[in-house]
Amino acid sequence: MPLRSLLLTLALLVPALTPIVASADDAAANGAAADDAPQYKPMPWHLVDLWWDLGEKRPFESYSVDVTISETLPDTTKLYIAPVGIAYLNKIPFYGGLQSNFIGYTRDDPKRRWSGHGLLMSMWGERSLDAVRTSIGGYRESSGHEGDFVGVRRPYKWTKGTYTYRVVRMDEEVVDGTHCTWVGAFLYSHEKNENVFIGALRFPSQDLVLSQRVASFVEVYGPRIPVDEIPRLTVTFGNLKLNGKPVPVKSVDAVYADGVPDYAEAKPQDGKVVIEVGQPVERTKRRIQLWAN
Repeated sequence: MPLRSLLLTLALLVPALTPIVASADDAAANGAAADDAPQYKPMPWHLVDLWWDLGEKRPFESYSVDVTISETLPDTTKLYIAPVGIAYLNKIPFYGGLQSNFIGYTRDDPKRRWSGHGLLMSMWGERSLDAVRTSIGGYRESSGHEGDFVGVRRPYKWTKGTYTYRVVRMDEEVVDGTHCTWVGAFLYSHEKNENVFIGALRFPSQDLVLSQRVASFVEVYGPRIPVDEIPRLTVTFGNLKLNGKPVPVKSVDAVYADGVPDYAEAKPQDGKVVIEVGQPVERTKRRIQLWAN
């Protein structure tokens, strides 16, 4: 199983296995001795993972999640808001969302670089750039640092507001006798009435089926930061749709990984999940069922 997919699954089932290290930066910021500092894993930090149970696997034509973001973030932050935190098409893991400072490279310039606000989609189990279709002016990624994966990235100056992140079945292609399907990622801005094509990835299968369980998450990534620099904002996920129709969500769990700062709190509200990010939370449980039908 690819590394990021494995870690997300383990976060749901067992305490995280990544070695925990002392947070000297936080100790210095608070005037405390390093020995008394909280113990945190290396970044990235998944502040919260939401696991949506859709009740069953279903044939896939499209899947979308709405996200509302309360604040506009500067490029100096590195926050990943993933409406599709992890999902599987025919057991192939993928994810996608919005980053406040993404990294990637273009066809003409292979140097990886930080590029400000952007949108992305990644798929694991693949390294060939032949499986990547970028948007005009878009970036791409092929790496093995989180398990073999390829991805598309697109610069986009998203701000506070409501968006729909959507993945859609597109055209088919036969590669070395294998029937493949291109899946495109789009972001719709409700405020601007604007639909943005992020890019597409080629899945090595013809009849695509979406997994029963899918995730959304909020993550801080990049170089280590003091916890008081985690951005303060509210992120709301909801309105899941499969093949253009509302999904009857069976249940949703909030999972808070061990060794990560307790700086997010997820609560159900009118069929959505509202996440307050950036303030410390007293927590006794690492997995909380927000609702079940």
